[in-house]
Amino acid sequence: MKVAYKTDTGKQRKQNEDSILVDESLNIFLVADGLGGHQAGEVASNLAVKECYKYLKQHLDKTKTHEDISRLLTTSLMKAHDAIREKSMTDINLMGMGTTLIQMIIQGRKAYLCHVGDSRAYLLREGIKQLTKNHTFESYILEEEIMRREYFPIHKLHILTQAVGESEKIVPELKQVELETEDALLLCTDGLTDMLSDREIELIIRQHEDDLNTAVDDLIKEANNKGGIDNISVIIVKYE
Repeated sequence: MKVAYKTDTGKQRKQNEDSILVDESLNIFLVADGLGGHQAGEVASNLAVKECYKYLKQHLDKTKTHEDISRLLTTSLMKAHDAIREKSMTDINLMGMGTTLIQMIIQGRKAYLCHVGDSRAYLLREGIKQLTKNHTFESYILEEEIMRREYFPIHKLHILTQAVGESEKIVPELKQVELETEDALLLCTDGLTDMLSDREIELIIRQHEDDLNTAVDDLIKEANNKGGIDNISVIIVKYE
């Protein structure tokens, strides 16, 4: 596999509350986008990826089946959830902090995903396909057909319906993807997807398929050119 990744503060934020962690030897890929005032978001996202990685690294070699890996991902995410909630009780400035979190493990010809929040995973094959569901009120009202999107208060559309550490209870989404040669997988925070359409993202990655570092740099550059209103984090994995 080829891998490239980067995180950027963006144009309008003073600090980066995104965290990414990549272990190419174990094919573990983690992306988190923190929420909360002061530095709480940064604390939450950093704690999430560290707790997940520690648990995954300790137990990954014990997995033997697809179900084992899915169970491992779910457990590691819940470990992060509990750690963030416990940490938030130690400092008034950290109360209510939380984070989105995407975990991806690749073993053999399969990619295993587990996530909570609105950071996204995509598969680029013949086109670009979003693999994860956005855990936002916008997705909820559309999926449940509660009301038409234009009638819902616009400032509430992107509010998360669940976040790691912030919500009392969370229900992680699990996904398995059978990979084919030349597939590309993209993990990213909403600092990218709020600025660029899926089609724009695909075109940039296709343009630099043989140089993933340039693809990552150009994605971040273009998101910043369009306003860079949030932190931007990107991981691209090409399966060969």
